[in-house]
Amino acid sequence: MKRLLSLLFFCVLTASGATHASNTETKKVAMLISGHGKIDPALSYDLEELVQSYLVFHKNGVEIDIVSPQGGAVLVKNNKDDLAYIKLFKQQTKGMKQLANTLSSVQASQNTYDAVFVVGGDGAVFDLPFEKHTQRWLTSFAQADRPIAAVCHGPAALLDIKLGDGSFYVAGKRVNSFTSVEDYAFKKENVEKYPIIIQTELEKRGAHFVANSPMLPFVTRDGNLITAQNPMSVAKAAEALLIQIGVTPAERALFKDEATMELISKARYMGVSYIDLAMVKNPERYNKMYLALYGIYAYKLANTEEDKARELRLMEKIGEHFKHPKYSLHLISTYLDRGENSMAEFHYQAAKKQFSDFKLPEALEAKWTGE
Repeated sequence: MKRLLSLLFFCVLTASGATHASNTETKKVAMLISGHGKIDPALSYDLEELVQSYLVFHKNGVEIDIVSPQGGAVLVKNNKDDLAYIKLFKQQTKGMKQLANTLSSVQASQNTYDAVFVVGGDGAVFDLPFEKHTQRWLTSFAQADRPIAAVCHGPAALLDIKLGDGSFYVAGKRVNSFTSVEDYAFKKENVEKYPIIIQTELEKRGAHFVANSPMLPFVTRDGNLITAQNPMSVAKAAEALLIQIGVTPAERALFKDEATMELISKARYMGVSYIDLAMVKNPERYNKMYLALYGIYAYKLANTEEDKARELRLMEKIGEHFKHPKYSLHLISTYLDRGENSMAEFHYQAAKKQFSDFKLPEALEAKWTGE
């Protein structure tokens, strides 16, 4: 019996060692981005999405190629160069050299990758679903059931991908993307130019569309397909893809925008006191401007009275940590719209104490007085 137990123990150790060895092999991921920015800089890939996911792969020792439909140099925006993670990407990785000479889809199709990660941004709806070589390359991943992740507007690239039996790749799968609500709320200047609205097209093809509230993080996996709703979800989608290819993601500090919206997501369902705790324990981890932006738009996008009440509680709590006259005006206006004049009065008096020159705009004063 002892000899048998020893043999079994040896076999377990040997098997564990073999598994560990396979997990230490270098993995390779292709990151697909839109090349449309060459035509219209306002409609390009999202650099922040690319950088956050790239840094997750880079931190975990994954080999990365950056691919665009036609290859070559792509637009690189510089409006967020003050962000620490953008500086890290531009100054301490080979990402900039890769963006100056991306692989084409034809070139990428000649390489072997463990997975493909489709980056979002407005440009993704213009070229990724329609460029034939890109579609052929992605089809090879889908038909071989190899891991694919697509984030924000990135799932546009998968709309017309079909399996060997002629069915749509997304049909019957739980997927998400930048939602229609998010498109019309946050992309007003571009959405009328879009050739497609992704959520609508996914649903037409039989996908089971699932999502969180606007701009809150959400990642879903169905088999080897990983999709993420918005820019706040991309880093976690990259980590989900790592798990699919056998890599345990290393611990990391969340990006500020990611951490902020994750905090709001928890506070929505687990109590607004989460915001108090976060702001006391580690306020530098969060972006108060993102908190304020959420407080301003979320109530307007809420559909049910239950959701409106929840967003109103969050709006109030955010106002305790983001003190600004414009935010106070927003609170006052919201309560006037609800017919809750006593609450509007409360915030008006509070604002007068906080801001010495606080005044109501004429339009808001007229709404209050009914004139």
